[in-house]
Amino acid sequence: MNSSSAKSTQQTLQTVERALSFLEYVAAADPPPTVKQVSVGLGLNITTCYHLMRTLLARGYIERRADATLRLGAGVGALFRTYQRSFNINDKLASIVGELADTTAETSFLSTLDDKNLILKVLVEGSQPLRASGLYVGLTGNEPHRASGKAVLAHLDATLRDEIVARNLTGMAPSAQRRFRTALLRELEEVRARGWAVDVDSSPGITAIGSPFFEHDGSVAGAVGIVAPTSRFSEARDKMVGTVLDAANKATSVLGLAP
Repeated sequence: MNSSSAKSTQQTLQTVERALSFLEYVAAADPPPTVKQVSVGLGLNITTCYHLMRTLLARGYIERRADATLRLGAGVGALFRTYQRSFNINDKLASIVGELADTTAETSFLSTLDDKNLILKVLVEGSQPLRASGLYVGLTGNEPHRASGKAVLAHLDATLRDEIVARNLTGMAPSAQRRFRTALLRELEEVRARGWAVDVDSSPGITAIGSPFFEHDGSVAGAVGIVAPTSRFSEARDKMVGTVLDAANKATSVLGLAP
């Protein structure tokens, strides 16, 4: 990096730092300060403070009252509400998974679509003496086989869906890939129609079911579901599926509160 680039970067960072300091000073001051008082309090040139004030006013982060005093503006309120809502949403989604585990007594999970990866974010172990293992927070990949992955793939646009599927078929012969895609697309149509996906692992005898939940704009956000021994799932299939669908609807309702 040459000296002029370094100087430019330093000036940009300094400007941002000064703007944030200006905003923090206004937030903490009691009574509300004038721009001249902010200038003195921060030890900044008055001309610089006027530039900062005009920028923050334009973005709605501060307001200038008739008596020339400065207060926080609606822009800060919007930031805070979004910040606060993110915690409320995460807590509410986690509570939905806990409620699902309590109701079914089976291991319950919630995975979210982050960019192009479906990541297991919440996991609550079931209370049954015999329960599924091998799941962990942070689990990702293998979406075309996992119940949660299929629940989400069924509602993605074709481009992203095909990209995720292709990523998971590396090393498979072209003819096998074509057969797998054909069968998967047929299964995803069924998933869209009924609202849930299933993954049956016959070797250890484990069945997973997952149902998608959606953002406020209708885009798929992730999936919630349970993992149980196939024997117990077969005995209480309808009840388990209904409970998972209810949990997914609750998660969609929570995200529907987002702006």
